[in-house]
Amino acid sequence: MCALPIATVADGEASGWVASTGGTIRREVSTESPMWIVHIDTWNYPDPDAIIDLIPEDVLPYVVFNISLSINWDSETKTWGVVEYGYETAKSWLRICAERGVWAMIQPASGGQCHFPDYPDSSLEGTIFEEFFTDYPNFLGFNYCEQFWGFEQEDFPVTAEERYQHFANLLELCNKYGGYLVVSWCGNQWSADINPLAMIKQVPEFEQACLDYTENFILLEKYTQHSYLYDMESICLGAYLAGYCGNYGVRYDETGWTETIPFTQSTGLTVMLERFLKSGATIIDGPELVPDDDFYEDDPTVDDDGYTERQWSSYTQFTNVVTDMFRKIIEGAIRIPTREEVIADTKVVIIQDVESGSDDDMYSTYPSLFEGLYQNDYDGSLSENHSFYKSTGRYPAIPTVYALTDDIAEQFEMQILQSEISERWATIEDKVAEFEELFPEEYTGVIYAGRNGNTWVVYNPLKSGEKASGTIPFQYNTADSIELELSTYTTGIINEYSDSLEIYLNNYDENSVLLQRTDTIVISGCSKEPTLTYIDRGINTSASNITTEYTNGVFTVTVSHNGPVDITINVSGSNTNRSTDYNVATIAEPESPPEYTGDRQYEAEFYAYKGIKSLVKSGANYDIRNYYGQGYLIFGTAEGASVRGTVSVTASGTYTLNIRYLLENSDVSGLALYVNGKKISDLSLSITGTDWEYYTINIPLKSGENTVTLTATSELADTMYLDCMIIDGEAVSFSTGFPIVPVVGIAVVVAVIVVVIVLMRRKHG
Repeated sequence: MCALPIATVADGEASGWVASTGGTIRREVSTESPMWIVHIDTWNYPDPDAIIDLIPEDVLPYVVFNISLSINWDSETKTWGVVEYGYETAKSWLRICAERGVWAMIQPASGGQCHFPDYPDSSLEGTIFEEFFTDYPNFLGFNYCEQFWGFEQEDFPVTAEERYQHFANLLELCNKYGGYLVVSWCGNQWSADINPLAMIKQVPEFEQACLDYTENFILLEKYTQHSYLYDMESICLGAYLAGYCGNYGVRYDETGWTETIPFTQSTGLTVMLERFLKSGATIIDGPELVPDDDFYEDDPTVDDDGYTERQWSSYTQFTNVVTDMFRKIIEGAIRIPTREEVIADTKVVIIQDVESGSDDDMYSTYPSLFEGLYQNDYDGSLSENHSFYKSTGRYPAIPTVYALTDDIAEQFEMQILQSEISERWATIEDKVAEFEELFPEEYTGVIYAGRNGNTWVVYNPLKSGEKASGTIPFQYNTADSIELELSTYTTGIINEYSDSLEIYLNNYDENSVLLQRTDTIVISGCSKEPTLTYIDRGINTSASNITTEYTNGVFTVTVSHNGPVDITINVSGSNTNRSTDYNVATIAEPESPPEYTGDRQYEAEFYAYKGIKSLVKSGANYDIRNYYGQGYLIFGTAEGASVRGTVSVTASGTYTLNIRYLLENSDVSGLALYVNGKKISDLSLSITGTDWEYYTINIPLKSGENTVTLTATSELADTMYLDCMIIDGEAVSFSTGFPIVPVVGIAVVVAVIVVVIVLMRRKHG
């Protein structure tokens, strides 16, 4: 028995696919197979099919779609806004993702508020959590967002401890079916006692599940709050390096930006690229806010037959910042280091062993841990840490952990107990001196520059709007050095080779699309004049203006641009003491989900329409209840009113179509059903009152896409509401290329043949 009500007519059937068990991961996430979690978010009432189409073909195999059941709870009316029926919406959209053959997960929660129940004390066998795994081969798991607020409320009384006990059960379930639990954490001064490290300390069931099912747990930094940003990074990275989660990443959120300079989506490039290059992150989730930075509903179109159809588009910052950045990763511009490599490079780990004092004392990073290292002069510690930008890339991020769980984690060169820090480093200067000895200086200036092998990530860490400059002596190229002057918002990747440089710069500013900012590259010690080629990678951006000058071995490149640009410089010098040892990124395209053979569901709010009364995008704001998806269509009563949807099957045949409708006051006739332009039947629908019912009919469908049209051939006796159409997963019969003769017809033909044979025998004797 499922834990939430499940409709039993036409849409509650299993797909016929048998789920794998025994812990085999459905879609591997690794340093060679990174993941981008893209949101199909209920906040902007999207058509899931249209959102899938907006992802470029080369990037799509790496994408996992997050069906985000946005939290908008009215505590006075005790009702949901935006998405009213989380289970039904998730199931409907998951079916579209399954039909399209793309991976998907479900986000039921933001903070403590959740569309699905928690089960802290029991198995999840037989609940909706298991149902999604068993019925949908493309289902990858559950995404719990912002687990730092909203617990112990009147309407959501679950405690943080109970949620993490529920997570323990979810991890066991995810392991059984080869899926993931994704949790994103935001830090602030009111929630240190429920951060991931605190929960590992306080909830033994959760710690044990992390140890037993490490590969199934993904922990993300989430940038929603304005404080504790280094602390958040340290704790999330620490959980990964210590062995409590199998993968780690970033969920970038505009609301975490402080407004010294205006927010643009390109500000997230700094944190995302740094985590991939330096910390071994393998996942990007988002970005947020989806209605502002990802997708939007565009103006509808009207075709030659008069049908209006809703349209969606991507924001330019989604395309020119995050899509382009992730494309660079799968192109191999950054080699993501393994956990072992990150530990070897990081060297230092802090073990949070404090058992008394304030919540910060027991669960947060040491207050002055980052001061004098990569903390900016304009910033502070813990609650006063308002910028995730780092002043230098000389020092890797310092992880803070509860314990080191395996032999790999034990490889940290320096394992420091937090309780002993005050004695170890009596002053900030003492700490800096020790870190300077551990991490020799590789560059000078105020830019951030972090290196892994022959690859650098660089950015301007200032929030003042000023340019930032720095000089990097080459370690692989045979010229002397590269000096960078980076404008506001610029982040770059530099790959050094003995005789060339590959440079990626991105500063896209969606707020000033016509404004080009200038970055300067100066290469010293050239043995001859370098050659340069470049490619503008942006979509709907102005062409970059790149000029060069060469004088006495110095090559100066001026790049005026707004958006992503690839620059290749063939350059060499006379230096011979250069490194030649580096690893090349190997990216493996993930496997696609198994074929889905279950029921297919198409929501009426996404149909093309003409002559209808109205389209309801958000049913939560109207009086009709118990619809699926986010809305429905008010067909009305007008003669000539018509709706058209597209359905898809894998094989030609006869399938059962279930039309979910509502008629409050009267039966209705005068409706015609067409499939691929051919009339199939006249329909007569019975009164339903205030309940939704199904009209079921068998229809012929060809392999691939088919159009299903419902048209009023006369004025209807009552206003009809359409919720969705559901195609049964199994065909009634399959087309073979020959006419299908009904069974009764076959019997008649056989009887006639028998009679003829008998009569002929009698005639002849």
